[in-house]
Amino acid sequence: MLFGLAGLALASSRLPVEWLMLQAPASSAQTVPVGFADALSDAAASPGAARGAATAARLRLAALPDPAHRAEREAALSAAVADLHRALLGAPADAEIWERLAFVEYARHQPLEAARAWRMAIVAGTFNPSAMPRRLQSGFALWPFMDADGRESMNRFVWSFFAWGPGTVTELTARFGAAAIVRQGLAADPAVVADFDRRLAAFKKP
Repeated sequence: MLFGLAGLALASSRLPVEWLMLQAPASSAQTVPVGFADALSDAAASPGAARGAATAARLRLAALPDPAHRAEREAALSAAVADLHRALLGAPADAEIWERLAFVEYARHQPLEAARAWRMAIVAGTFNPSAMPRRLQSGFALWPFMDADGRESMNRFVWSFFAWGPGTVTELTARFGAAAIVRQGLAADPAVVADFDRRLAAFKKP
């Protein structure tokens, strides 16, 4: 009976979060009610409410003030960081939460923190073709701020992405001028580097 009561107590602590989650806008295109993210964030402080905290962060970012409103923007970004850290306490292997944290830290002009969060997104992430281009672009932007572990993760990511989609990697490399980064990721096999260089040269031709 004690176990049953404990389970009931835990479930009841999540009820406010689950109720708010049902009311949360499904996409960033929908208007977020004023104060909704704060209410969800407060409810997500209860145990086992990682999803609620992650959703609160998503909603804050969907309604992020533009840079002209500096104070409001910084407050929203700081609140999103707190939500994301709370979410990670309950879901430390959620790559999307880490990726969103990398974006927020970069927006807060904290590139070292952003680079560390990006690495965790790569380490935690499973093979996800739809996310790979986005994560590669982020990796290019954060490369100057990565430590040795971050760069090693980037190298492995470049290798696996090129093996799956060499054309997409080549296109993104050309667009962002990141050939040196990609060559380093492929350096273990000179034949692969040569293949990449051929693709890159052909891509650049008019």
